[in-house]
Amino acid sequence: MKRKSFTVAVTGFGPYREYDYNNSSAVRDGIPNQIIRKGQPPINILKYPHDINCIYTELLQLAPELWSGKRSVYDPGSVSTKPLEIDVIIHIGMHPEDDVWFLEKRARRGKYEQPGDDGKYLARDVLKGQPEKLYVDFDVEDIAARVRGRIPDDITVQTSNDAGLYFCELISYLSLAILDKRKEFGRVVFLHVPKLRSEESIKRGIKIATALITECVDSLPGDLKQVG
Repeated sequence: MKRKSFTVAVTGFGPYREYDYNNSSAVRDGIPNQIIRKGQPPINILKYPHDINCIYTELLQLAPELWSGKRSVYDPGSVSTKPLEIDVIIHIGMHPEDDVWFLEKRARRGKYEQPGDDGKYLARDVLKGQPEKLYVDFDVEDIAARVRGRIPDDITVQTSNDAGLYFCELISYLSLAILDKRKEFGRVVFLHVPKLRSEESIKRGIKIATALITECVDSLPGDLKQVG
């Protein structure tokens, strides 16, 4: 039986290092709460309501919560105990270039040698025993091509194998590691948005993120598009 709807969660980061802003949170907030498509099940968007801090201990605790199935993670006022099924998570972060959007294809275990914003480093051996690299199970090249087909030609969307070995890469790694441990399809994509601080850049990011969500849902394996 086909699904009646899909659920995609989206996260964004807060200010970090020398940046007193982070475009990723503005893009997250601008994505519609639901994507309606003619003849297709709607896509419900869950926006993690907090800007993620660049603090290792917080990120290590957050990743399992995002995949925990608890509605209160995304809606702090929820009292529902009905498990939440997340079909895809889109993590969004900001990179230091001006006008390129990247879809990350993989995440590495380390080494994460830069301190967080609290001055503390990732605890040694905290990822010991985990795979050296984890890859997104979607065909990211194909998704990127289809996203480009949905947006204006003057917007540059590329794929990447290097998310920077900082918090952007780490949250991708932790998310993928959870699914890898469960032996589930790696349905996580990281969208890197540029640092250009303008209303037009945010609007472009929202268009890209919305197209990305749609293409990821359409790229889910057949068994994940069926009920139970």
